[in-house]
Amino acid sequence: MSERHSFLSATLGELNRRKVLRTVGAYAVAVFVLLQLMDAAVEPLLLPDWLPTIVVLVAILGFPLVFMLAWVFDVGPDGVRRTQPAGLLSRGQSAVLFSFMLIAMGGLAYGFYGYYSNKFETQPELLAEDTRTFAAPENSIAVLPFSDLSEQGDQAYLGDGLSEEILNLLAQVDGLNVAARTSSFAFRDRSEDIREIGRLLNVRTVLEGSVRTSGDRIRLTAQLINVEDGFHIWSKYYDSEMTDIFAIQDEVASNIATALVDSFEGLDIKSESQTDSLAAAQAYRTGRLHWWRRTPEELQKAIELFANALEYDAQFAPAYAALADTWLLLSQYGNITTMKATEKAQAMIGKALAIDPESAEAFAALGLARWQIGQMDAAESAFRHSADLNEDYIPAQLWLAGVLGDQGRYPEQSLVLERAMQRDPLNELLLVNYTGNLSVRGEWQRGRDMMAESLALRPDSTILLRFMAKLELYNGNLVEGWKLAHRAYELQPENPEDIASLARTWVMLGEVEEAERLLIEGMQAAPNNANLKGAYWMLLVVSKRFEEAERVVHEMRADYGDTAPDMIKRRFDFQLGMLAMIRRDFAAAREHLTSAISEEENPAWNGDEIMILTLASLALDQTGKSEESATLLSDAQRMIRRARLNGVDDPNIYYSEGIVLTLLNEPDAALQKLQQAYEKGFRESWVLDIDGRLDPLRDRPEFLLFKDQINNDVTRALAEIRSLSLAAL
Repeated sequence: MSERHSFLSATLGELNRRKVLRTVGAYAVAVFVLLQLMDAAVEPLLLPDWLPTIVVLVAILGFPLVFMLAWVFDVGPDGVRRTQPAGLLSRGQSAVLFSFMLIAMGGLAYGFYGYYSNKFETQPELLAEDTRTFAAPENSIAVLPFSDLSEQGDQAYLGDGLSEEILNLLAQVDGLNVAARTSSFAFRDRSEDIREIGRLLNVRTVLEGSVRTSGDRIRLTAQLINVEDGFHIWSKYYDSEMTDIFAIQDEVASNIATALVDSFEGLDIKSESQTDSLAAAQAYRTGRLHWWRRTPEELQKAIELFANALEYDAQFAPAYAALADTWLLLSQYGNITTMKATEKAQAMIGKALAIDPESAEAFAALGLARWQIGQMDAAESAFRHSADLNEDYIPAQLWLAGVLGDQGRYPEQSLVLERAMQRDPLNELLLVNYTGNLSVRGEWQRGRDMMAESLALRPDSTILLRFMAKLELYNGNLVEGWKLAHRAYELQPENPEDIASLARTWVMLGEVEEAERLLIEGMQAAPNNANLKGAYWMLLVVSKRFEEAERVVHEMRADYGDTAPDMIKRRFDFQLGMLAMIRRDFAAAREHLTSAISEEENPAWNGDEIMILTLASLALDQTGKSEESATLLSDAQRMIRRARLNGVDDPNIYYSEGIVLTLLNEPDAALQKLQQAYEKGFRESWVLDIDGRLDPLRDRPEFLLFKDQINNDVTRALAEIRSLSLAAL
């Protein structure tokens, strides 16, 4: 025992004498602090992605080195000198101790590596993998549209009504997760395996059924199926006389819903219908089906059905709210100005809230009205209140996500969309917003895969086609983008959204005449559509028809009158300021652009805000206001840093970084960022021709090469599209 004690004492004495433990401990603390600082600084300082890994590797290699240096050398008043043996340990014991400590240092280094390699490298991958993977809730169900098995095949309306009524009843059950109708009805007349349907809808059970009529009798069947194994949990059929269809539908739906709830544990139906009129409820639900499709014709049908609902029940608050948000949507998709739509909507919202001060639908409509005129805080507050009142009301979640996206709050937007998609995983509008979120954050391929899966279910969805076209173009896939935009236009050649989408695609390809033909035809049919006017304004700018472009801005401003919201006024000032910059009228540009700057303390990231700040900075500099110019440029840099912290990694942010670096007189760094923008998908060749912020780079060989790359890509894409068009003739 004394010998062991003596060896231990000698070991500790030797390590203490050589200051090994003290030195290694200090080094470990320093490494820990350094890596914590690195973790916090990577995104704010826009450090390269590979730097943390290099720092980790260098730090861990330092552990054995620090130990060996501490063992061999000593630092004292006389400087660095070799540590002399003290005779505490024999040569053999010293060798054993040295080897043991070296192994221990290797183990410590490995521990640091394991922790920080996971922190810097593995974690983002895991987060990306988990973002769209939803675990189906325990008590969850999807109600598929009931099949029409009648001889004439004319009873689909009855099957749909029954499915919708069951959905409506089940949605009122606390603790039961019900897939929304917009998702479950995507499987109408399709033969997918139940297990695949369950996966796509994120549910554990599926209810399917059928309707069969014979003479004056009707038979309804329903079966509840376990998604995991495909076995029936419960089934039932109902026979009845064809007397009062609505009464039959109501009775059967109630019976089925009650039986279904009994098959789950701890659930009760708590009916909270907002109307006693089955006809009103049916008209409202049918109206919402048309409402989701977002075309002028479908929205007009929705208005008619919501009005019908109010004829059956004049105190039905959701119908008033539905009229409000439909009018607001028509300002985007139809032929009505934003101000006129807002005026109509406000009256309907007031009636809804007078009937039901806690109407989730009314607060969602109120939020939409506020959003469309740029009152972001008020809009967000209304949407959140709506969601608190009814977490299953999907439009509130959808629009809340839109507001968050407009403010550059992409992580928050992602969470809102994910929660909504757990209930309505195949909702087209949720999907396009979620895919846009992924694309902005540099996860374009994941979003593309999700869109492709949804398009396989709905190949004729113009919503999906139009948005997919936008993303393909945004990521540099010009031919594929044109194909999708053209397909959407073929399906709905009179829809302003599809006209504007295809026109913008032609502009990007340099086919201005074709774009103008489309837009003029569209504006003749819908002269008040703001989207068409905005696309036409862009076309005039690209065509360098600046006087006409200015006239269009004044026309759009006149549509709003003197009551135009501040956000709208700033948008018009931005457009006029941009035109003045192109004409090199720096004094006029300064006046308009400084008025267009957001008054928010931390304005949201988007391309327009960066463009306003940088154009205004240049205009101020050209008119002798260098200090004010520098301040705006600093604001632009801060906006970019905030965007990076929010995960933005798309072509736009690289182009914006290139612009800022150009104005800071850092041409080499600016050209690198522009090249990165190209690699991410930037192909807007027309921008390069008119963007005065790039003037300091125009004679650089690297810039000419950058521009040639884009022009060549556009030329090749246009040639391929022309060949496709000829082949189709």
